[in-house]
Amino acid sequence: SVGIDSSSETRIAVIGGGNSAVDAARSALRLGADVTILYRRTRREMPAYESEIEEALEEGINITYLSSPVEILVRNDKVIGLKCIKMELGEPDASGRRRPIPVEGSEYDIEADLVFPAIGQVPETSSLEEIKGLEFNERGGTIKVDPETFATSLEGVFAGGDAVLGPATVIEAISNGKKAALYIDAFIRGTEKPSRPPVPVRRMRVPMLEIPEEKMERLKQPEMPLLAINKRKATFEQVELGLTEEVGRDEAQRCLRCDTK
Repeated sequence: SVGIDSSSETRIAVIGGGNSAVDAARSALRLGADVTILYRRTRREMPAYESEIEEALEEGINITYLSSPVEILVRNDKVIGLKCIKMELGEPDASGRRRPIPVEGSEYDIEADLVFPAIGQVPETSSLEEIKGLEFNERGGTIKVDPETFATSLEGVFAGGDAVLGPATVIEAISNGKKAALYIDAFIRGTEKPSRPPVPVRRMRVPMLEIPEEKMERLKQPEMPLLAINKRKATFEQVELGLTEEVGRDEAQRCLRCDTK
């Protein structure tokens, strides 16, 4: 239960604006906590899925925007709150989002019994740092590789996935593995590096699928039915209930018409 006292409402501050932060907040809420998410930008810049943010707000989770923690407040070896500072947005940074800038003199305190930091991921490479000759990128602590072959600075050692990319998706890791496998095979066999597969050439033009006007209304993107708010706040049951067979079939047809929202 992550130390949450079910006999009284525990106040939890979750730091971050991604899906992990929202997941942590919604899980804590279901365990009976009073939850506040602190995010240093505005809702527009939050990387979490819009549907996740909306559902979290519906469930009663508080989100404080343009706020960044400065210090965890402790009394008698116990967390009692956070000292925060208000932020304002400046020019875009490397991520394309506007850079948060602290507002001088705007510090304030909030009460909290637990603090959940959910501000990003970094690969755990401490066990690899003693390997002589293995090089790492200065930023992010990821393993340095050849971007085409995924070979590291050590002969015969290849790497991919989050250890190279940093926080990414499962499908990107799978893609890295498939590409690296070609070069690993060539390395083991002692053959030349495999050439990249040719770019596919379109051999025929598929005509635009015509959908009758009377079906266009049905083909609008359906809303996913959700578990009732009062029930989902107190349970870990599946929130999204799924589509009916008829709606699912219509949705499968709709995906051929990207202009139908």
